[in-house]
Amino acid sequence: MMNPSWDPKVIRTYVAVVEHGSMAAAAAELGYVASAVTQQIKGLEGQLGTQLLVRKPGSRIALTAAGRAVHAAAKPLLQAHAEFGDVTRAVGQLDAPTLILGTYATAIQYLLPQVLDALRLEGLLPTLSMREMETPDALPLIHSGALDMLLGYRYLKTDDPRPSEALSTRVVARESMLVVACSAERRSFVDCQASDWSIGDRTLGDRRLLLQWAEGQGFDPRISFETSDPNCSMTLVSSGLAVSLLPATVVRAGLQRGERISIIDVPRSQELYREIFVATRPTFEPAVLYQFLDLLQEAASDANDFSAESLREPIGL
Repeated sequence: MMNPSWDPKVIRTYVAVVEHGSMAAAAAELGYVASAVTQQIKGLEGQLGTQLLVRKPGSRIALTAAGRAVHAAAKPLLQAHAEFGDVTRAVGQLDAPTLILGTYATAIQYLLPQVLDALRLEGLLPTLSMREMETPDALPLIHSGALDMLLGYRYLKTDDPRPSEALSTRVVARESMLVVACSAERRSFVDCQASDWSIGDRTLGDRRLLLQWAEGQGFDPRISFETSDPNCSMTLVSSGLAVSLLPATVVRAGLQRGERISIIDVPRSQELYREIFVATRPTFEPAVLYQFLDLLQEAASDANDFSAESLREPIGL
């Protein structure tokens, strides 16, 4: 009997289902409808002649012993397949037909338009498939080949990605994190310490950065609003309901569209920033990569300069 041939797309779907514990979540990540994911999994089980997943309504999908074995073998298989594709394109001096880029929402809004427009004007813009996703969720997708490139962020040095031979990470900028308050209220830094704060939940890097910094400043921020969307925090700040710690790109966009916010002068004992980085497989180096990195660095620098130099309105500590 001949060995069956394995479709990397099906294997990638299987890995996504296992790691999310949900057909629907895997479909959302991969850009499929849920029924397509279900059919792919059924087809894989049919090829193998055994059940891989145990589906129980209302609970996370579980793996059979065979399912665990296939999952363990699938991840290195997908990584090898992705790296093989990178090498063959490089040998043939061809770029990927479509560059699959994962990134976070505010980069799509405030950082990438400037970069992609510059590439387009220079005739260097590749065919893109851009997917919005948070950095921790996206890192495994580079290894599997579901993503070619990730534009991500890291708030603390202890956050992923860690140094790894399986991942090439290039830091392109340190984006300033700025304390902002409603401009109509003229709050000082001392006022902000006693105010309500809007920031991410306990699992998110901006929350951990705020708490670490606040501890060094000797205060415990009262976090009354939890949101993963910096634009929501911006609205709360502009309304006078909260103060926040926000990235320079978001603050610049808010100031440009007339939000009622001001940047608060804070003690300089600890620099507040997050790292913006690009992560790829070490074997993935399209011709446009270094131009892309340079343009990203320029765009992030513009946001820092705009906020820190042109629009800072010092208020006494």
